[in-house]
This record gives sequence, C-alpha cells and structure tokens, in this order.
Amino acid sequence: MDNELRQFKTTSGEEIVCEVMQWTEGYDSEILIRKAMKLVLHESEEGVKYYSFRPWMVYQEHPEDIIVLNINNVVGIGFPPETLLAQYHEAVEEMAAMSAARESEYNKTFEEKVRQIAKRQKRAASPDKIDEMLQRMDSGSNVIDMFDPKKVH
Repeated sequence: MDNELRQFKTTSGEEIVCEVMQWTEGYDSEILIRKAMKLVLHESEEGVKYYSFRPWMVYQEHPEDIIVLNINNVVGIGFPPETLLAQYHEAVEEMAAMSAARESEYNKTFEEKVRQIAKRQKRAASPDKIDEMLQRMDSGSNVIDMFDPKKVH
C-alpha cells in the first residue's frame, strides 16, 4: 500500500507528484518524500499540449531514496486524480528500472576496474618484474645535477 500521494506546486512553478513519507510537525518546515516525479508540459508541432513525468531530482531515482522538501517552497498541495496516478505509477516503474540499469552498469564498470587493477598488481608484483626494475635502477644514475659544484652562488 502506498503512503499518501500528493501533488505539490512549488514557488519555482514546478509541479511534482510524490509519496509523502512524513508530514511536518510543529515548527518543522520539512516534508519527507520519495518517488518524486515532476510534471513537464510539452507541445506538439500541431499545437497539442500534453504532460509527461520526469524524475524531479537527478540521481534520486531509486524508489527508496528519501528527499526532504522544504514546506516554505510549496505554494499549493493537492490530491492527484486517478487518471494522473495511473500515469504516475507507470512513470515510477520506468524510473526504478532506469535506476536499476544505471546501478548494474556502474557495478559492471567497477568490477572491471577492480579486475584491471588486480591484473596490474599481479604483473607488477611478479619476481621477474621486481628484478628487472631493480636492475634498471642500479644500471646508472637517473639524477641530474642542476648546479655546478665548483661555482659559488
């Protein structure tokens, strides 16, 4: 069962639909929300206007991500109609899938980088590589004299 779903109009003019996790109490001016989706107005070439949902905050797309909404930036609160809620739930599912795909891609990339580092460490730590590196260091000086020791500055 969903927590309370509300539609907010912010002082910036944005309209969001979200799940309210906790309402403000006393003098607290914050509302805890999640699954926040912004309503975006579009207009077709024929002049037909329609709305779509977009995540309200970038990278706050996981269904369990909590967002703090400052009540001082809210100018209106409404109950979204059923037709809007059906579209909202579909948009939240798409947002969650997008979040899961991004997380999966990140984990694959991270795992690949860990494998590459492990390979490099394995190659660097091999006894042959260490001996080769020590021989190069002993083969001559790689220090360059910058000053002539016979000259007083």
